[in-house]
Amino acid sequence: MKNEHWIQGDNLCEAPLFRRSFFLEEIPGAAKIEICGLGYFLLYVNGERVGDQEFIPAVTNYSSVLGCDTTYPVWEERIGYRCLFVTFDLLPYLKKGENVIGVQLGNGWYHQTKRVDEGKFIFGFPKLRYEVTMLQESGEEIFLESDPETLWKPGEVTENNLFCGETLDLRLVQEDWCREGADLSKWKPARPAHAPEAVLTEQTCPGDRVLRSMEPVLLERGGDRKLYDCGENIAGWVSIRCMGKEGEKIRVRYSEELDGSGRGLDFLSAGGERQIQEDCYICNGSSMTVHPKFCWHGFRYFEVEGPGEAVSASVVCSDVSVLSSFRCSDPVLNWLYDAYIRTQINNFHNGIPSDCPHRERLGYTGDGQLTSETAMLLLDSGKLYEKWYQDILDSQGANTGHIPHTAPFLGGGGGPGGWGGAVYVIPMNYYRVYGDSSLLEKGYPAIVRWLEYMNTRCENGLVVREEEGGWCLGEWCAPESEPEMIPAAFVNTYYYIQGLQETKEAARILHQKEPEWLEERLRQARDAVVNTYFDRQTEDFCGGIGAANAFALNLGLGTARTKENLITKYKELGRLDTGIFGTPVLVERLFREGEADLAFTMLANRSRISFAEMMKNGATTLWEKWEGSDSHDHPMFGSVVKLLFTEILGIRQKEGSCGYTDLFVDPADIKALTWAEGFLRTSAGTVSVSWKRDAEGCIIVNK
Repeated sequence: MKNEHWIQGDNLCEAPLFRRSFFLEEIPGAAKIEICGLGYFLLYVNGERVGDQEFIPAVTNYSSVLGCDTTYPVWEERIGYRCLFVTFDLLPYLKKGENVIGVQLGNGWYHQTKRVDEGKFIFGFPKLRYEVTMLQESGEEIFLESDPETLWKPGEVTENNLFCGETLDLRLVQEDWCREGADLSKWKPARPAHAPEAVLTEQTCPGDRVLRSMEPVLLERGGDRKLYDCGENIAGWVSIRCMGKEGEKIRVRYSEELDGSGRGLDFLSAGGERQIQEDCYICNGSSMTVHPKFCWHGFRYFEVEGPGEAVSASVVCSDVSVLSSFRCSDPVLNWLYDAYIRTQINNFHNGIPSDCPHRERLGYTGDGQLTSETAMLLLDSGKLYEKWYQDILDSQGANTGHIPHTAPFLGGGGGPGGWGGAVYVIPMNYYRVYGDSSLLEKGYPAIVRWLEYMNTRCENGLVVREEEGGWCLGEWCAPESEPEMIPAAFVNTYYYIQGLQETKEAARILHQKEPEWLEERLRQARDAVVNTYFDRQTEDFCGGIGAANAFALNLGLGTARTKENLITKYKELGRLDTGIFGTPVLVERLFREGEADLAFTMLANRSRISFAEMMKNGATTLWEKWEGSDSHDHPMFGSVVKLLFTEILGIRQKEGSCGYTDLFVDPADIKALTWAEGFLRTSAGTVSVSWKRDAEGCIIVNK
């Protein structure tokens, strides 16, 4: 984009309208607009909406957050700051004579003034930059840009906030605001705006769209209050038919669960009473159907108070299609697949994989790296992860090489290993799933810088600290009933060692020379884990707490007895006692050790700490915590769902291959299963598998 001029309305206006009119003697041969509206924008030409993408542009590191009101400490500048523009073809919308371009802005992440978790991040007021290029048949080029010839006025959206919702005053609606002949008496020339401290680049990841809509069920009507159930936990919005007199208000509130009475909403999972998801519509005396423009909500239930009725509930998420299917003879595993897909899609917004669609909405690097391989394999999410990996690289500490716990960096706690390790996990998974080393090549210097940073966090070979004031978390969201958790230093050092090992592999793939210090630091860290955590009498690591022995075996540490101890423990326990990092490590390790029946038990058991418990309680998405507290729309425990395909269906890549170009089918022999079927649409083609047991108990595979 050549134009460098940014414009804005009044600083007190949260959702200004802009219009630019121009006259065409003839329809051009080509016409496009490149546009960036921060935080979000909606584009119209001659009264018609251009495109169907919502919540664009995608969120990025807009500028420095040093000095922001943050809950978690901020130590340094980031490596890079950028904001994104989007390109649209204007030709289908143009006509001879007067044409009008209209833009409405919303706060998005750029002007975030209300937020409970992680503090406030206010980068500036809503602002706009655009450039229109039209090429006439004669070869003449017509060029328009954001400048004072663009007019502005306040719109009907008087408040908009990602976390707390929107207020639309329908009395302020000007139906013809982006058409020719509009009343311009209340419009003013746009004001020049300060440019963000960011590089402007084109958005290539999918935007959000309305993926599907449903008719909610009316549960209860009392007075002017209606309570509805969508039947599933979704991320999106509700369309409301407003039928009130001028000035009457309609309030819509959202929640994942009902309260103890079964007649009211429980707001706990979205931040409690302090952060209620609520939209307000002020009626204008006519019947109108409306929905929020600049925010989505995470909910299953909602209530409407006032003279309005729910028309539909819509899932509004990133335009990512499902590339897989899975069914088997066990209902818990079928539920697990369905719940993961729904949860992951609910958490694809704004070009990031978020932790939850309501309370935090952040691209947590720990959650995101855990589910990345599963999401890449089962969903058409490659472009989204390309964008998010750039966010991770941009978010790296400029001075230290530290990888923060969220990307783009918008606050949030975590640990240096499980969260920071996303810098190597994402590109390696991308390479293995798609056979494409471009992210690995782009990120290799950042991976090396992160390893150097991790070395500075070590004492005697173990990663024992992060930055001053940081949390330095290890395992996370293990069952609250467990008396002990794996030491944080053990988990962080695990990811440090794995990062060193994967960097060796990355150097081989990229034909790069590995860092000269790599082998020595790898030896030091491995020795430190053994010397500190290995009991030579029992041959357990960390006393056998959680999945400690599985972590060690993954690193090539431990003995045959360590493996036996691991298997014996979980045969006796019969359920998981692990958090988000230990769960996938444990279950995959059991499959690798030939303990398919035990791995199945971990996934499908009916204990209180289980996926079955979520299903039993009517969940349609995955919970943040095993006991059901807090969010009920967190994908992080869904990292194990890839094993339904690689182990239960048996779709595996041959060792050393990538991109699913060289694979074989070898289903795990799980006695409790009588059949399984499914498919994967990989970058190399579709792989379908169906198997069942015959009368003798043998598995018969139909490929």
